[in-house]
Amino acid sequence: MSQCKGIAFALPAHQIHSQCFKNPWSEKEFADLLVLPTTRLWMDEVGLLMCSCVSDEMEILTFGIIPQKRRQGLGQKMLDTMFKYAQENEIHKIFLDVAEDNIPAIQLYEKMGFQKINLRQGYYDNGHVNALIYVKVI
Repeated sequence: MSQCKGIAFALPAHQIHSQCFKNPWSEKEFADLLVLPTTRLWMDEVGLLMCSCVSDEMEILTFGIIPQKRRQGLGQKMLDTMFKYAQENEIHKIFLDVAEDNIPAIQLYEKMGFQKINLRQGYYDNGHVNALIYVKVI
């Protein structure tokens, strides 16, 4: 897995995202984010992790491992890579939101030290699923 920069990675990111989520982001949505100087993307053939970094904070924008490769520790390795980047760049807080019905992701985030801090009502699935907001202080 490597850090990827530039809009050339929009299509591969979209292709991986499409395998991970039922409502994937478009190639244009990835391209629009990848031109921003605050966006960081780590990706390989089985997963991706995209963040926005501002000052000493980071937000995970999207994170996914393709279904046939889940539960093999690959997500944890991606998060570890992101944590290393955060430490090297003096980032002290990492935020994310996750659908409250995504139990495997919630278990991974909590295992990796994220703490639930809030809830967004009806954030996912056309207003039918709440988002849990997590933070990790480094």
